[in-house]
Amino acid sequence: MSPETHAEAAAPASIESLLARRTGWGRSDAVSRILAAAAAPGVLSMAGGIPAPDSFPVARLAEATDRLFAGSAVRALQYAPTDGIAPMREVIAARASATGAPVGPDRVMVTAGSQQGLDLVAQTLIDEGDEVALDDPSYLGAVQVFRRAGARLLPVPGDADGMRTDVLEQRLLAGARPKLVYVVPHFHNPTGAVLSEERRRHLAALAERFGFLVVEDDPYGDLAFEGSRLPSTDVHSGRVVRLMSLSKTVCPGLRVAGLVAPAELIGELVAAKQCGDLQTNTFGQYLLADLLGDPEFLPAHLAGLRTLYGGRARAMETLLRERLPWLEFERPRGGLFFWCRLTDSRVGSDALYAHALAQGVAIVPGTPFCIEEDGSRVLRLSFASLDDAQRREGVSRLATAWEKALADGP
Repeated sequence: MSPETHAEAAAPASIESLLARRTGWGRSDAVSRILAAAAAPGVLSMAGGIPAPDSFPVARLAEATDRLFAGSAVRALQYAPTDGIAPMREVIAARASATGAPVGPDRVMVTAGSQQGLDLVAQTLIDEGDEVALDDPSYLGAVQVFRRAGARLLPVPGDADGMRTDVLEQRLLAGARPKLVYVVPHFHNPTGAVLSEERRRHLAALAERFGFLVVEDDPYGDLAFEGSRLPSTDVHSGRVVRLMSLSKTVCPGLRVAGLVAPAELIGELVAAKQCGDLQTNTFGQYLLADLLGDPEFLPAHLAGLRTLYGGRARAMETLLRERLPWLEFERPRGGLFFWCRLTDSRVGSDALYAHALAQGVAIVPGTPFCIEEDGSRVLRLSFASLDDAQRREGVSRLATAWEKALADGP
């Protein structure tokens, strides 16, 4: 071996040079910053979609835990099937059938939160360079997942009735061929839009005509402040994957959610999950199967959530209109957020974010949600997790942040 060859062999590659290319494609610290801000001491968070702590059914979960340990705790502490325990898949199938097309447990998989379901769909279906169509702006966790999978994003504008499916159709006719179209059908994150019945039908017809799958991510569908919930797009097409979060309606900490997929796809998704984590939290599945298997629990619990969040949304609206006249927004019809536009051009949302954090209140500037849209003058505010006193203090701090941002100038 020559000295030169020996020197080359002795010099190890840097760790950075070993990283897969995909590690850089979806890199974003937006989600981690939102969660960190929510947990930071002294910071009032209007940033994340963090459910109200007083909404958690603590007493019912405690009762379910006692029943589980009084019976056969071993089953809840043992490994479970990759696709989920049978009682949990059954209650998810029942819930899916009540809000969309009839489905059996054989088409259900239990996931570690709906974010895992989204990631598994991307892993299973997206090759580098494939197109994924989605609203612009869109849920930033989805943008991150699809980019990391190597997808080319096809942004589609929307309005109060959700994705402009007429624009999507124009792009399909012009040659776009997405494998997936991703939608948040109820109280869209971040805009608050609700995909109309007409557009659900149109989207389903486009899926049948052009062969793509609709990925319907619906964590907020049960949080309507008025009116009734629209049925899932799967009543109009079998080409729909449903992600059914329980984080906003029960609690996020158990990390248990449901995924419903076409029969031809569910096996591949289960295989992908097996590679990743083998199974979802067994103990949490048994607890939630106990709660959701009680026919009296969910209707009463959801009614309480709608009253709680509807009241907080109206109180927040009053405060914002009184104290922050430089914000423009539509009244939320459900969900957890206000999507706001800055009407004064002297301050952008990134500058306001920095000043707000310095004042001890966290918000989310619009840029991370946007693909082609300009996010520099929009921001998202959550009203869900703050009580009355915290909400008033948070808005007061945001008013101070605005004044300081104005004083700093452009």
